[in-house]
Amino acid sequence: MVEMPDFKSIEPVKYDRKKHDISFQNAFNGILLAFKTQPNFRFHMLFFILATLLGIVYQITVYEYLAILVISTIVMAMEMVNTAVEAIGDEISGGKFDKLIGVAKDVSAGGVLIAAIGSILIGFFIFFPKIYAVIVSGFVW
Repeated sequence: MVEMPDFKSIEPVKYDRKKHDISFQNAFNGILLAFKTQPNFRFHMLFFILATLLGIVYQITVYEYLAILVISTIVMAMEMVNTAVEAIGDEISGGKFDKLIGVAKDVSAGGVLIAAIGSILIGFFIFFPKIYAVIVSGFVW
């Protein structure tokens, strides 16, 4: 059994502005790395931009924009977590197959898939009625 530390004896971490700035820089580097190296991240970003543009065209409500923003943030964050899990798993396994690392990678990818399916459903519920109304009304460009 693991013994819990005595939290009363732990000193709070003092705020260090320089370390704080470096943390943000590392975080932004991570986002940039995901964008540059992960095709699925770019795909999700493209669909976020497309949904935003469609929102402008179809004049969606602020709540619909909020739903798109929240689910898109979840999908892109999940994609980054999935990338981190894959990188750590590959490093630990040294390129060899490891069953538990495979489970972690599959579950992580499954989390991204669930979020992506949720985003598709939200997009469908927001945009289908609006696009359908335009088609039914006989709108011509």
